[in-house]
Order: sequence, then C-alpha cells, then structure tokens
Amino acid sequence: MIMNVKQLSIQVKIVFVSITLLMSCTEDFEQINVNSNKVSDASAEELFAGSVLNTLNLVGGTLNDQLFNNYASYYGGKGGQFPRFFYLESSLDSYWRTFYVDILKNNQLIIDNYSDNTDYKNRVLIAKIWRSYVFSILVSTFGPVPYTDAINGLKNPTYGSEELIYTGVLEDLKEAGENIDLDGDSLLQDPVFNGDLLKWIKFANTLRLKIALRISDEDDDGHQQGFPDLAQLHGSEVMQNESLLLTSNDDNIALKWEANAENWSYNYNRYVFLQPNEDVLPYVNFHFLLNLKTYHDPRLFKIIEPSSNPIIVRDRVYASGSDSELIYVEYELPYFGRPLGGNNIIQAWGLNGDANPLAGIETRRYCRPKADVFMAQDMSFYISTFAELNFLKAEAKLYGWGGAESAEEYYYKGIEASFEQYEVGGVDEYKNQAGIKWDTVSNGDRGLFNLVSSGISDDRLDQIVRQRWLSSFNQGHDMWTLHRRTRLLPIIDHFNPDGATGLDFAPIPERMIYPPIIEVASNNENFELAIANLTESISSSHPSGNSLYSRLKTNKQYVPIDWPIYGDPSFKIDFITNFYGNSEDDLINAGITYIKL
Repeated sequence: MIMNVKQLSIQVKIVFVSITLLMSCTEDFEQINVNSNKVSDASAEELFAGSVLNTLNLVGGTLNDQLFNNYASYYGGKGGQFPRFFYLESSLDSYWRTFYVDILKNNQLIIDNYSDNTDYKNRVLIAKIWRSYVFSILVSTFGPVPYTDAINGLKNPTYGSEELIYTGVLEDLKEAGENIDLDGDSLLQDPVFNGDLLKWIKFANTLRLKIALRISDEDDDGHQQGFPDLAQLHGSEVMQNESLLLTSNDDNIALKWEANAENWSYNYNRYVFLQPNEDVLPYVNFHFLLNLKTYHDPRLFKIIEPSSNPIIVRDRVYASGSDSELIYVEYELPYFGRPLGGNNIIQAWGLNGDANPLAGIETRRYCRPKADVFMAQDMSFYISTFAELNFLKAEAKLYGWGGAESAEEYYYKGIEASFEQYEVGGVDEYKNQAGIKWDTVSNGDRGLFNLVSSGISDDRLDQIVRQRWLSSFNQGHDMWTLHRRTRLLPIIDHFNPDGATGLDFAPIPERMIYPPIIEVASNNENFELAIANLTESISSSHPSGNSLYSRLKTNKQYVPIDWPIYGDPSFKIDFITNFYGNSEDDLINAGITYIKL
C-alpha cells in the first residue's frame, strides 16, 4: 500500500533544527559519529520522519537520477558527471554526509535513546529496519563503509567489511521480523505504513530475502563472490513463512512525495519546476526500450512518454491483406531510446558525419519517462513490490531455499503482478511469447550497431532477472546491483565516457568511490585499510584502489567486450523499422497515422 508522507512537511521543520545542531558539531567527518546527543528533545516520530524524507530525497531522488538509473540502463547517458562515469569530490562529500548525518545519525538517536524503554520496543525495531535498509544501500554502492564504530559514535570509525555489514543487517532484520509485537507500540506518525505493524514485519522479511539473494552467488573464476552460506541461512528462514512477506500489490512498499514546495519530488523540482535544458533531461535507455518493444510489452506505454518531436520512419511493409505485395510508408516513431553517450559512437570504428546514423538526432527526439508518473510533484518511489518479490522467490526456489510453489509459478505471478500494478491487459498473450514463456528461448532483436540483443537464453535465471528488470523501472539501485551480481542484463559499455580517461568506451562502474575530501583527509588510516580490502580493478585500463572499477565481493567477474567480434559496425535498423509490425494492417491495428509513398 502506498502511503503519503503526510506529516513530513511539519516534522521536517522540527527535525531541521535537530539536524542543524548535529551538523554544527560535525564540521569534520571525524566528528560525524560522535554521539553527544544521547538525550534529545526530538521525539522518535520527529527523528524518524526526517530520516525517511532524507532517504527518499537521496536514494529515490538525487542518487537515483544521477547514478543508479543510468547504471541500470533505465536512463540513456544524459549530461552530467556521474552519467559520464566520473565524479566531483564535492558531490561525493555531500552524499556521504547526508547518509551519515541526516539519515543514519538521526535514526540512531531513536535506538540509543529508547532501547531501554519497553514502551518503545516496536519503534526501536522499526528504526533498526530503516538502518538496515540504508546500510544495505551503502555497502552495495561503496563496498566496506564505517559500520559498528559509526553506530557506536566512535571518532575515526573503522570500516566494516562487506561480510560484517551484511551479517549485521540481516541479523537486525531477523530480530525485527520476529519481535515486532502487533499489539505493542507504533509510531504515532508513521510516514511509511501509517502505523500498520504487520507491514513493517513484511518489509523486514522482504528486505531480508532481497539482501540474501544479493550476496548469494559463488563465482567459478577463482574469485569468492558473495557469501552463499550466510545467504542460504537467512533466505531459507524467510521462505518458511511466506505469509509474512508481501502478499499482494496492496503491500507494495513505496515512499511518496507531497505536492508542496517543501517536500515535492526531486524529479519535479529538477525537471519541471527548474526547467533545465534538454541535454540534462532523463531519456529512456535504448536497451530498456529494445526489450519492451521486442516482446510487445504493453507496459511501455505506461512507463514511457512519447517524444515531443518524433523521428520520421520510412519503411517498406506488406500491403493490407497481402503477404507478398510491398508498399512504402511514412509515419512518426515517438518511441526511440537514447544510448549511453548520446549520439556518440566508438571512434575507432571511424563512423563520423554522415556515416554515423545517430549524428544530427536532436535530443528531444528521444523519449522520456512518463511525465505524469515519474515527474509528478507527489510521485512514488518503490522500495519493493509484490512483482519483484515473486521474482525473488522464483530465484530462491532455484537455489533450493524452499517455497510452497515452483519457480515457474512464482515467475508467472511476478509478471501478472507487474501488469496489475501498471493496470495493463494482455498478460496471457505476453506470457506465451518465446523467451517470456518459461523454459523457452528468444533470439530477440539486435539494435544499435548490432552491439546489444534483447534475446533471452534457456537459463532460467536469465528469464527471472530480465523480468525483474522490466518490472522495476526507476528502482535504479537494485537493478544496478542485480546486473553486477549476475551480468545477465543487456547492458553494454558507455560510448562516450569522461574524456579524461582517454578511452573510447568504459564499462558500467563497479562501485562509487569514497569521498576524497572527508575520508582521505580526516580518516586516512581506516580509509587505506578499506581500499586494501577491495578486489583489484576489473580492467587493466582502470586503476585499483579507491576506483569506480574496483570490484566488490558481491560483483560477478566482468568479461570485457570483444569489440572485433561485432564486425561491420553498420547501424541495424530493425529496431526502428517495423516498430509497430511489418504490414499495413499492423499499422492500422496500432492506430498509427501513416502515409503511402
């Protein structure tokens, strides 16, 4: 159930004073974790509301827009530092402070101030759930981060290893899921579930299963990927009682912005209210659109806004009622995705000027996320959905973690839940297509210089991962993490990364780097120990250490693209032509206005 953050605008005014006081004592990051506020005048409700809103603005707003949606191939390489795979030290500094000061420190005050008060038992457990959610994002984004010492308020905190943090997070979620008392206390002003304690239990267990799967894999390249024993322990326990997981779309976990200037959505503020130029607007990634189009996915029209200045398509199709007579037609194509790098291609191919079919395409010809959904003042940001949960359960079933139904049944339930969530029909037709139907294969379409395909293999995990990606648009962090763990999503290198690299292309980053200003300057000894625990860089072209390409323990081995195998870099127009079909009747049935040439 989507709950409005009804009380946040009032609460945040109150919490702002608390945050300001906290930050006034933390000019240097070495002091961020000094807990000099054991006794606080702020209530648990005030502290929690501020923590939730700051999480929503950062994870569902700034980071989602600048990093996660680009790295998950939901967005297509818009302008800015992070979409171009580089960074400014000041930005990282700001994000780090928001995580540790504005979110975690205020949330931790609830645990510190009320753990000994039995009247606050549930509220403390809820704070631990939120702390677990935030740390699960931190560790999967950066790798080792300050954890135990940070929680305890120690100066110059040591970095917890990935395994240590995941162990702590999963234990906290287990404690909350098993000990929240449905007859006990609740947040008087609950911005997430409006006081519904059962939903907090379901959130804890669903997040526990998601994280267990995130760390579940064991690589066969000699690199220990993930923590499979820890994953199986927690995943199997959660799957023993499915009634305490999300049970329908009514249980979908979403945070919702409000419609006033104090707490309206990040996307509305940045892309509607501030009216930025077209180069920095979000455009739908070519590869995501390719998968929706290839399988005639009706969710496309719920997710994607047609272009305001569509590409004109001239194509040859079969005449109405004929399977042999061909005619030439012209029509508009309002759905065309933007590749990473915009209109750039690999320079080594020598495609310049007229030889580059992307050259000269105006930015506004690309399509964007649906405005009334993803740019609304009061838009929702989903943390987990019933659709996603079913794909999680399908994967868990593959690993023998239990579950009352088969992997196939969970898989189909996930598709059906997603179609229901987006309020679209045609689910039976969709499920019966090759590649979508369980245990079937699809060659898909190849598009964009023949570099990427929407084909789906006979690997059951490939089918599950693909559907989870298609159903989770705008959940950028989770899908970036999913890609790094499985390497199954149709994602290719950036054609136009930061020019300072001297490279024609660069892979999707493996992690975000630690903020150089705060950590190198103020916590250098622990910082050096942390980067020593990072796995070497995935490529000889990129440095090891505190790098975008130092591999996390949960990341599967990256296999560099062998560019020569793609041969002739001619532009494959399959994606553009026959978008609506290959006959005049297909155009008519799709309601397309066309002219005969």
